[in-house]
Amino acid sequence: MNKQRHLHRGCAALAVALLALSAGCSEPRPQLVSRPVDPPPVLLFRNVAVVDVVAGKRVADRDVLIRGETIEAVGVADTIDVPADARVINGAGATLLPGLVDSHGHLAGDSAPQWKARLPDPPANLRAYLYCGVTTLLDPADFSGEATERRDALASGELLGPTVFTAGPMVTTPGGHPVFLMDRLVPWWLRWYVKPRAVREVGSVDQVAPVVGELADLGVDFVKVSVDSLPTEAPRIGNEVLGAIVAEGHRRGLRSIAHIGSLQDAVDAAEAGVDAWVHGVYKEHIPDARIDELVDYGIPMVATTTVFENYALVSMGARAATPLERETVLPNVLAAFDDIPDDGIPDVFVDYLAMLRERRQAWRENVGRLQDAGMTILAGSDTQSGVFPGAGLHRELALLVESGMRPIDALVAATLAPARFIERDENPSFGVIAPGKRADLLLVDGDPTADIEAVSSIREVVHRGVVLERTPVGG
Repeated sequence: MNKQRHLHRGCAALAVALLALSAGCSEPRPQLVSRPVDPPPVLLFRNVAVVDVVAGKRVADRDVLIRGETIEAVGVADTIDVPADARVINGAGATLLPGLVDSHGHLAGDSAPQWKARLPDPPANLRAYLYCGVTTLLDPADFSGEATERRDALASGELLGPTVFTAGPMVTTPGGHPVFLMDRLVPWWLRWYVKPRAVREVGSVDQVAPVVGELADLGVDFVKVSVDSLPTEAPRIGNEVLGAIVAEGHRRGLRSIAHIGSLQDAVDAAEAGVDAWVHGVYKEHIPDARIDELVDYGIPMVATTTVFENYALVSMGARAATPLERETVLPNVLAAFDDIPDDGIPDVFVDYLAMLRERRQAWRENVGRLQDAGMTILAGSDTQSGVFPGAGLHRELALLVESGMRPIDALVAATLAPARFIERDENPSFGVIAPGKRADLLLVDGDPTADIEAVSSIREVVHRGVVLERTPVGG
């Protein structure tokens, strides 16, 4: 076992060294967050407004007592006695909400422009998520080969970052997404290392059980299946194979998440029995007559509108950074998005980006119409080039509101709704402020139920009952 681990790390080191030669040396990433050396065992938020995501409202004048990693009590302001060993935080004028959940984040990627390639830095990504108040992450495709090891290190406290649930390698048809793009964009000498760790290609029903069994043995939390043809000319998985993957996953206790793009993708994935759609229907306007059909499947959708907005606006003018992006991303990385070289956008993406620009209004409206009809929407950013860890989810929340959701609905989509999905429990252990729940919390200035932008005005991040020390870029 140790020999295998050393061999794995040796191969990883070689691949990283080769990538460094091609991409140049990456500068150190900002630290952003740390745990205090000797945190107090008890916290008391005094006189704070609390977002009740179950009731769907903001409740003023509350005290919230935290002991260890757990919320111990929630009561009317000034009614909870202050323990002798407590740190008291005055919440006047602020709002306390559950720590955010990003239902589509990637740890083993980088958010710099494609034309300014850098080495992935998962620990730095984890710190950026926490800085922005993302305390739980669902990673539906980890290309590093170390997904479950990293998840377990986070759970034990060996590594600082959100609680992570991972699908590990993505499952696709031979030559399908993301293999189609890898074969055209990744140098062969790096592709030989990345592909076996990033993806499993399944071309027939006979190949399903060994692949899903391998993923189960790795200890993944979900199986991610690519259904979308990305770009359009990429092969698409067959429905028989798709159904077999989902069924085998269920047999092994693993739910399936389907990467979709079209209405037909959504229907085929639903008929196969998938448990969640990611990316939603972004390639076309859903006819009114088909909205209820999708809602009736009872499947939640991770809309990821921010990633489509990001790519639709590439080369359409200067990219305006958000305050959280300026606090968590090096200035030269942000500036690089405004200096696109002539060969910065590969030919394989040209038609795809044009399609996103053309359908921009359609995929926005689809989200609002589906949510209005009763579909559960989960907030996810799809961290990648131009979509930054943590800050990307805040962009997503603003876009969900622009798409027609109320601010409270967007907050539920980033707290209670994904917690219920992840734990398969209407009364999950996180994602809600109540006694007995995990003390992952976010204190923000203002009222995010009235103005979603307030969720980005972060005063404190509480992770496992500890107030983190946050230091912005340049701070």
